[in-house]
Amino acid sequence: MELSEFLNTRKQFPPLPENYVENARWEEEFMFNAWVKKYPESEHQNIKEQLKYISEYSLKYPDFDGEEWHPSHSALSHYQYRDDKLKNSGLSEKEFYDFDILQEAIKDLGLSAKPTFEFIVYIWHELRRWLYNGNIERIEDKVNRLVSRIDERPDDSMELDIKVGGKHFRFSNKKFIKSVIALFLNSKSDSGDYVETIYPTKREIDYILICTLLRNLPIKHKKQKKGTFSQAERNFGLSVLWLTGELNHRKGDDPTDFCTKENNVTFDKLMRDFKDMPLPVIDPFI
Repeated sequence: MELSEFLNTRKQFPPLPENYVENARWEEEFMFNAWVKKYPESEHQNIKEQLKYISEYSLKYPDFDGEEWHPSHSALSHYQYRDDKLKNSGLSEKEFYDFDILQEAIKDLGLSAKPTFEFIVYIWHELRRWLYNGNIERIEDKVNRLVSRIDERPDDSMELDIKVGGKHFRFSNKKFIKSVIALFLNSKSDSGDYVETIYPTKREIDYILICTLLRNLPIKHKKQKKGTFSQAERNFGLSVLWLTGELNHRKGDDPTDFCTKENNVTFDKLMRDFKDMPLPVIDPFI
């Protein structure tokens, strides 16, 4: 499936140096022990439990300054801004714990509820910003990316579709299309500074949300068949989509009709449609 321009512009991180996670773990632990002292000692163990899944994820995807990797300390930042994230994300801790289908799935997957909720908030808060705020891109960058694609696959057919009002004008002449692009790139006008906002699609975000959770949570149950999803994973994924509002339903609807095997087709089609999508790294600013 063709991905949105938003996802095509997400930067890919280079691979981590060998043994990075193992070597960085002690630094993360040292930083946490120094940071947590700002809170009463009676709360330390509870905070550590809340953040343990986020901490493990952050170790896999540290900050990269172009030359070196550095621990991101994203878990500490998450806790500091937790109340704001809950408000901005629209997630309810009470709804999470009262959601019987979701709680049963968490139990079946061998997970702990408290750090699972924090990880959902951590991931969803950022993905929601992607979905509704998008990303600013310069038109010149977009055209340059198109030129690179043409250079990589010069024999591909091309079609230019221009919409003016309600009318479409389509051109399939390669020389004409290339001349339009060349005219833009060679122009001395200010057109290169124009920008537009690009967005991911809702279903792309749904897939990233569920797959990021399922691939990074320490699920302990055994699958019946490699490459397939268990019913507990399906129920978990559908329930998370319900919790975030991504699974369309009306007030008063019974989640049993949406978040169990009765709705497996929704989960399976989402996984099938985007199975080849490389997952982007989610590293919230706050």
